[in-house]
Amino acid sequence: MKTVLLLLVGLAVATGPARALQCHVCSSTSNCKQPQTCSANSRYCRTMTTVEPLSGNLVKKDCADTCTPSYSQQGQVSSGVQSTHCCQGDLCNERLYSAAPARTLLSSGALGLVLGLLTLLLAPSL
Repeated sequence: MKTVLLLLVGLAVATGPARALQCHVCSSTSNCKQPQTCSANSRYCRTMTTVEPLSGNLVKKDCADTCTPSYSQQGQVSSGVQSTHCCQGDLCNERLYSAAPARTLLSSGALGLVLGLLTLLLAPSL
């Protein structure tokens, strides 16, 4: 009887209460980081990135009970496209997993356009 009781106590201590998942929960135009403890039924940390070239990409991080990842192929991204990354470890949604750095593409394209226009304006007439 003592052996069974000791075994039950050991099992209760070993299984104990489950520790809740921790995720970054925030919304920003940059890679925000705000750790929070999720509810007991949250199994995923989720990062959703919405491409908005003119106003900056919107990054939303949260806890999720279920999560379906979605990705866009590089070079095939347009305004309003959203990618979702799912992970299952504490604070695993710290990094951004963006399918397309739209802001970088826009900045380099705009820089090329400005330099081209300056060249035309400042070049001596031929």
